[in-house]
Amino acid sequence: MTTADVEPPPAPGSSGRALARTQFVLAAVYIGAIGVAIGRAASFSGYLYLPHQGDEHTGNANLWPGLWAPTALAMIVVIGVAPYIAAAATLVAVPRLLTATMRTSVHRRSLILSTILTALVAASSLTPPVKTLLGWLVD
Repeated sequence: MTTADVEPPPAPGSSGRALARTQFVLAAVYIGAIGVAIGRAASFSGYLYLPHQGDEHTGNANLWPGLWAPTALAMIVVIGVAPYIAAAATLVAVPRLLTATMRTSVHRRSLILSTILTALVAASSLTPPVKTLLGWLVD
């Protein structure tokens, strides 16, 4: 066995695994926050729907009493800020995917998938339903 037969270990952070995991967690937290908000609205109406400010089911209700108040604040922060973090993570991941070390990395598929998810999170914040939901939460 010669020195040429031994491959050097990859540079720290070059695999993309940490970035992919971060992107997956960010997308899951964002989707979870939207799900909790829609589920909370459904608890007042009895069915799933997209709540909006002043609607007939939640217009005059105290939506976030007691221990729900911190949850509402967390959802407002997540739904409001996560798309910007997702856009930044996407901008970091795309150049990393184009490097030569990522072409041979075993974590390339997971980084590609997580980058697509974070791009969808960033794009979803521009849609009217998410804007309506965020406005309902802030109201």
